[in-house]
Amino acid sequence: MKSKYRLDARELQQLKDVGYVVRERAFADAELAQLRGDCEAMVKRVTAASAGRRKVAVGSYMFQLERGLVTMVKWEPAYPDVVQGVEPFAHFDEALRDWAADPRFVEPMKDVVGAEELNLFTEKLNVKRARTGGPIVLHQDYPYWDESDGAADIATAIVFLDDANRTNGCLEVLPGSHKRGVWPMRKVDGFGANEMELEGFDESRLVSLEVPAGTAVYFGSLLVHRSKPNLSDHDRRLLLYSYQPAGRRKSIEGFMKLVGR
Repeated sequence: MKSKYRLDARELQQLKDVGYVVRERAFADAELAQLRGDCEAMVKRVTAASAGRRKVAVGSYMFQLERGLVTMVKWEPAYPDVVQGVEPFAHFDEALRDWAADPRFVEPMKDVVGAEELNLFTEKLNVKRARTGGPIVLHQDYPYWDESDGAADIATAIVFLDDANRTNGCLEVLPGSHKRGVWPMRKVDGFGANEMELEGFDESRLVSLEVPAGTAVYFGSLLVHRSKPNLSDHDRRLLLYSYQPAGRRKSIEGFMKLVGR
């Protein structure tokens, strides 16, 4: 008997047609308070560990490899002391690792990934701070994961930790974009080549996912998406878990090699 959290017939059709599924208020207020606390505790820990470390501008972003925790910290390019994101974190943060096993993530993702047994590929916290949170540029996840065991089989579950709207930089998606495969990418060298080419792209086709806190969204690696800067007085935080068929390499393995472990 399938779990009550699996995608129903309507959601399966939506996934096929537009490439994503939205479930509003999947997580309750008390759970969100716990999640926010867990995330902020991790940001505080990562910030302390990263103090004084070198930051490097790469493509549209600014990164710093935190070797002690074996993670990549993304900083706001315009505000280099403000964390924009952390990935991965499950190997050093037990509380947030445990959330990845929640059936509201795992059970729907079995249908999105197309496998009954899953494991995490990677996990990420996006922190778009009030007035300082910058954009996440137009992209698909696939190019960033192309060296994995199978980027096409990796999919992501998101929980919105705060109400999301156009003012604070909500997620914007292009319905049906997953059907086209890999879209044209920027003709530049290095990491920036994973970003999508904007020339000729009709940005008016993007749909803004203005959703309440606690909403969950599920999508595969080929969905085109982005988010704009946070112009509001409130944070807009997202917690993302990306799953793949069980038995495949996790992204943390590459990070371990990178730091010589």
